[in-house]
Amino acid sequence: MYYLQLKSDNTGFHNLSVKDLIEARDTFHIHLMNKRNVIATAIGRYRVRKSDFNKEGAYEPQKQFPKKARTLENSIVTEFSWPCVLVFVSKWEDETQLINDEKDNIIPKCIYMPDGRVVPICVVEEKKVHRSDTDVNDTKLVFPQSYISGGYPLIVNSQGQKRIASMGCLVSDGNKVFALTNKHVTGKEGTEIFTKFRGKETRIGVSSKQFGKEKFTTLYPGWQGSNLVVNTDVGLVEVDDLNIWKTEVFGIGELKELTDLNTTNISLELIDKKVKAFGAVSGKIEGKIIGLFYRYKSVGGTEYVSDFLIGGADNKPLNVHHGDSGTLWLIQEGSTKEYKPFALQWGQHQFMEGNEKKTRPYALASSLSNILRELDLDLVRGWNVDQEYSWGKFGHFKIGARACEMVTNQNLGVLLKANEDNIGYPNEVFKDPSGFVKAGTGEFVPLADVPDLVWRPMKGTKGVARNSDESNHFADMDDFHPKVMGGKTLLQLNFNDEGKIRDEFFTLENWLKFYSQLDDVKPNYDKDGKLKRRLGGLPFRVWQMYDIMVYELKKNKDIAKFICAGGTMSHYVGDACQALHISYKHHGLTENEYNVHKDYEDNMLNNKKNIPRLLKGIDSFDEVVRDEDLFKTGLGAAKAVLKLMWNTFQNLPPDNILKAWRSSSDMEDMFKKLGEKTIANINQGCLTMATIWQSAWIEGEGDKIDPSELVAVGQDELISLYSDKSFVPSFPLDKLELNRPLSRRKVATAAITAADNR
Repeated sequence: MYYLQLKSDNTGFHNLSVKDLIEARDTFHIHLMNKRNVIATAIGRYRVRKSDFNKEGAYEPQKQFPKKARTLENSIVTEFSWPCVLVFVSKWEDETQLINDEKDNIIPKCIYMPDGRVVPICVVEEKKVHRSDTDVNDTKLVFPQSYISGGYPLIVNSQGQKRIASMGCLVSDGNKVFALTNKHVTGKEGTEIFTKFRGKETRIGVSSKQFGKEKFTTLYPGWQGSNLVVNTDVGLVEVDDLNIWKTEVFGIGELKELTDLNTTNISLELIDKKVKAFGAVSGKIEGKIIGLFYRYKSVGGTEYVSDFLIGGADNKPLNVHHGDSGTLWLIQEGSTKEYKPFALQWGQHQFMEGNEKKTRPYALASSLSNILRELDLDLVRGWNVDQEYSWGKFGHFKIGARACEMVTNQNLGVLLKANEDNIGYPNEVFKDPSGFVKAGTGEFVPLADVPDLVWRPMKGTKGVARNSDESNHFADMDDFHPKVMGGKTLLQLNFNDEGKIRDEFFTLENWLKFYSQLDDVKPNYDKDGKLKRRLGGLPFRVWQMYDIMVYELKKNKDIAKFICAGGTMSHYVGDACQALHISYKHHGLTENEYNVHKDYEDNMLNNKKNIPRLLKGIDSFDEVVRDEDLFKTGLGAAKAVLKLMWNTFQNLPPDNILKAWRSSSDMEDMFKKLGEKTIANINQGCLTMATIWQSAWIEGEGDKIDPSELVAVGQDELISLYSDKSFVPSFPLDKLELNRPLSRRKVATAAITAADNR
């Protein structure tokens, strides 16, 4: 940490605004650019040499003359750095030498404005490199396997050459949806744009609207900028098929709202802010904002600027390369690790390091707020983000429906058969998955996928979000650390070598203790970089819901609540027989393997050629509920699901899925390698859910209900139930109560429901 303590003076430098700096630079710019060695300017904050700090980090400037060159690499911005005009020079020269020169080439320390304002100048030496490596090896790039989004490469064939660039994000004019990238990439309107799916070059759209250069005073009304032009370099791709696009950015995740920057709120607080991106060529990129309105070129009396100059963070070079044009940049907001979109990269400059043997790249980016405003577009967020969570929808809906056919209790069989279409779908719909209900439409959702499509909805839709439900869908049974509980996984702690449950360990308290110890030595972060506690509680969610099924049936004879609780519970049972839902390898082991989850559980199952094989394998499974497998209490239900998780791992370990995915050429090839064991896991999920239905029916004394009431529940009533957050309420694992009577759990339920409503 560096501490710069400045003496108070009458200059008032810290009161200078962005507008002040822009006016000072514009007034003095021609004079500056005629100085020897000056190559560019920007506005920012005064950079202090690192050598001017002592070992304790306190400011203690060295009294040596002449002073060595100040560069971006050997200087920093401190908390107390003045607002200033940054002047970049190709060569650092001593003032004495410049004084003795025939020409007046000394760069003044300040700009003195006619109205008395004084604006500091900070001189920085950077040798610009005018050549760069433009070759991109597309065999090393990560292309989409199924869904495409920002962060992936796009391909344009022009003049016999193949050009690679990045897709930024999706935007819409209210009628059509476009992919946002650079004008110099998309070419003239109507140019075909491609990417690769599974190694095959595939058209994804055509070039559409463009936005090139605009007057500075138009984009920033009220600010001075004579002869100043902003290079925005924006090109839109009108996409062909919205069904294969996601709004999240590969390597970044779901986008937050736009950081809306304009003349009323742009401040020097932006300088040194952390920013990040994911480029098609470079992958993960982390940096900081070096300067605003970087004035990089002058041609024919016109000056060209870039809204942002971005450099590396933590004294590391910025990881950007040719082919990252079009990359979306996000900026850290406040003291949190939350990043929001703010800029679109269109170019880069290479500066030579002091030893002149290495170069450091810097990104040039345009304000996303200007782009959206000038083209009358909206940022599209939160669409298709449910894909990574869905057991292919096929898996959830089929397990929910098929379990209804496997019970042996006659009365229960009548009730479930009447409600089968309320829980899942008939086979004719599975044969064409486009008939599945989509998230956020407000239409009735068959109960088996309500936890994904309603309780974990896309932002901006009509879903009834339950923030506390996320951790109920999984439990990383293979996660471990040598320092935690003897280096054993949850699977090893809960089962002995013969696959029998260790009753002494399978408690809520022991799971929380395991997670807490693992968090201490192996911190877990979400896709936004926030510290995230491990609270995966899938079997305990089933325990809680089973108790509610029995309670509503036995005490209230409420068929609707019994069906709604059991139907939605079948979703979590479905998660338990999907190995990637119960493994820390759920999205592979590297960023490049992120798509394995949705490819395995979604695209492979929904492939039209694979669906008939799946249906045949599941419908021909002839096992039914056995009396010896029935149980009592929610603990019994949790153990049944825990055993299902054990069997899932034994039959098809996550490593086997990863291995098959890496070597598969397409979804059919993947199914050939994994289909048989996947069907076996689904069948065990169906049988486990049927056993839970029948156990709850018997324990809840369902046979005492008048047979005339064993009919289909109305869909409006089911919608009302699953839209009520106090019904089968979602809990994080550390707030779940299992050992108190249901009537005494209301206080905790109310607290969680209130939290979800915030």
